[in-house]
Amino acid sequence: MVLSGPVLGSASLRRFTRLTVLLIAVDFLDELASGIPFVGAPGIQRDLGISYGQAAGWVLTSFGLLALVLEPPLFLLADRYPRRFFVCGGLLAEGLICLLAGFAPGFGTLLVAVALYGPASGVGVGLAQATLMDAHPDDRERILVRWTLSGSLGDLATPALFSALALVAWGWREAFWIVAVLWLVWAVLVFRAPFPERVQEDDAPEPGMLDALRSAFATPALRPWVIGALLCNLMDETLVGFGALYLRDGLGADVHGRSLVLGAFMAGDVLGLLGLEPLLRRYRPMPMLAALSLGSAAAYAGWLLAPNVAWSVGFALLVGLFTGGHYPLAKAQAYRALPDRSGTVNAVMTLAGAAFLPVPVLLGVAADGVGLRLALGLLMLQPLGLLVIALLAMRRGRLAAS
Repeated sequence: MVLSGPVLGSASLRRFTRLTVLLIAVDFLDELASGIPFVGAPGIQRDLGISYGQAAGWVLTSFGLLALVLEPPLFLLADRYPRRFFVCGGLLAEGLICLLAGFAPGFGTLLVAVALYGPASGVGVGLAQATLMDAHPDDRERILVRWTLSGSLGDLATPALFSALALVAWGWREAFWIVAVLWLVWAVLVFRAPFPERVQEDDAPEPGMLDALRSAFATPALRPWVIGALLCNLMDETLVGFGALYLRDGLGADVHGRSLVLGAFMAGDVLGLLGLEPLLRRYRPMPMLAALSLGSAAAYAGWLLAPNVAWSVGFALLVGLFTGGHYPLAKAQAYRALPDRSGTVNAVMTLAGAAFLPVPVLLGVAADGVGLRLALGLLMLQPLGLLVIALLAMRRGRLAAS
């Protein structure tokens, strides 16, 4: 399989095309939308008369078992048929689901909407990223840095949206409606943009989807980077959730102190991503990943041992600074392992990600058993695991060159 049509090379990084800009912005919209249930949880609980457990726990459904069932076959099909329809279909579905969530009369309807949003986001957003990887085969790391930065800005935009809506006495319903309109407009704009299309190079029949999946799982170059990209979830939402509890119970931080520390994580993440792209012009990705992983491990150890909130803020900034680049560098290598099969890479990632679903529960059990600080120490698996994977990749590269 090869790309035909407007295939974009490294020169497009200096002058963005319309498709690239639109697809990178997709992650901003997705993080903005997915943050609404979290930021709006107090209003949702009040308006729908539901329990604390329902107001918080049901959010996990959006990224649960339904996505595991629906996403992999759609990802595999997206490697066989025009990608435009899968991406735009997913974006359109996200808009309609947000519209449904905003009009939800009760908890049941909202639960259905959130459950459906997971696979819709997986297809629309996941394949938007995959399309960027196909369009920029020589610049995957730098494109993914921009993609990740876009998502980080979306995280920051959700509370800003709620603050703006509060000025006119609006809340979570209006937030869903606004994002729904944005999704629908974006689906149209993306559909009208030129896509790199896939065509068959020869008359050889396509392997069956199960065979393609087995072949991908058996690819030695892919396996470590699937694990590496999935490890990047540990020092993301998991760290924020359990870190807030640790700051309250371990350091006695009030709401303002907790917000300051968590804000430092996010600020460091954005600063790290802003600084990473220029560095990638000078240094190779694997030494960069090894250096970032080592720095992240040291900074995270300092954060865990910080004696007070002031020290915690400083180390949190460093953790974000070193950790922000983990995901784009690791995920880019996964795409490189299966050129022109980016949909299959995402299918493997989704299925392998099932092994990571129990992590928050296991971490909670560990916190109850050995204490929250020691349990948070387990998240050190992310930088240390990525360090090992990067060093092994560098060693393989040296052996291949000799």
